[in-house]
Amino acid sequence: MSKNLELDRLKAEQQSLFNQKQVAFQRFKDLQEQTNAAYDAMQSAWEERVRARERMNSEFEARKAAYDHRASVWDEYGRIRDYNNSRIESLKYEADAEHRAMQDCFEQASNAYQYGNKSEAPYYSQKGHEHKDRRDALNAEISELAREVKQAKANAEASAPRVDSSAFNYAVAVFELAKSHHESAQAEFKRLKSMRDSVKVEFDELQTQFKRVQSAFRRRLDEVKSEKTIVKQQAVDKVNMALVHEKGGAFYLGSIFGKDAKIRPRNDGSGKTDVFFGGLNAAGDGIGHGHAIIDRDGNVTYLRDAWRDHDDYLIDDAKKRGTETHNI
Repeated sequence: MSKNLELDRLKAEQQSLFNQKQVAFQRFKDLQEQTNAAYDAMQSAWEERVRARERMNSEFEARKAAYDHRASVWDEYGRIRDYNNSRIESLKYEADAEHRAMQDCFEQASNAYQYGNKSEAPYYSQKGHEHKDRRDALNAEISELAREVKQAKANAEASAPRVDSSAFNYAVAVFELAKSHHESAQAEFKRLKSMRDSVKVEFDELQTQFKRVQSAFRRRLDEVKSEKTIVKQQAVDKVNMALVHEKGGAFYLGSIFGKDAKIRPRNDGSGKTDVFFGGLNAAGDGIGHGHAIIDRDGNVTYLRDAWRDHDDYLIDDAKKRGTETHNI
């Protein structure tokens, strides 16, 4: 194929962009898989966090219920204690008064008997015993009230012991750990998602550039093909005109591309014609000559301009098919 620097540049740029976007796509695909895995891990951590939170809330409610029960029981104990203690204080005051009255009556009974007023002594003695009985009854009631307070305290300690917070504290620790795991998984997901989105933007930009260069390459390729078609047609037209010119021995003399040409049909039955032009010889051949081959249908199958290397051809249809070589 003829050398075309612009076409070669576009083709190289197109291939480079294609390779870059393929690398970017693979990176995107890998990051997409990693992001999906991170999302699953984050969701799993979230579910574990939810379960841990529910367990912590359950333990909190259980502890709260235990505290409420304990408070209720001890509130009842406090009510009994406060009421009984208040009643005990009042009864103690009355019992002390009865005790003093008893002492006073017994003292009066003793004095009456001692000083000869024996008829009054039984009266004061009886009064003293009455005060004593009332004192003893008051003290018995005080003892009963004190027993009730003591029993109420024992009942409270038995039915509402100190609340054990160990289960709740353990649930809190488990929740905090699950929360930490979820936050770490969430951060990793966001990090990978950001990287994936960034690579997606990079891929989209490369894809846009690739399509732009691909379109430019195709346009330039169409232009080159069009130029070749024009060159072929011009070569055929001018060679055909040269064929009707003067004969010269075993070949024809003519012109092509405004240059003298030596035109020599092949004798191998292929129907092809070699055209040499632009060389140092007057006929157009010789050192530095260009070369064209025209098939039996008038199509230019090979074209190399004058003063060009053999590999620097403009057209070589036979070489593309792999069916012909040239030793000119």
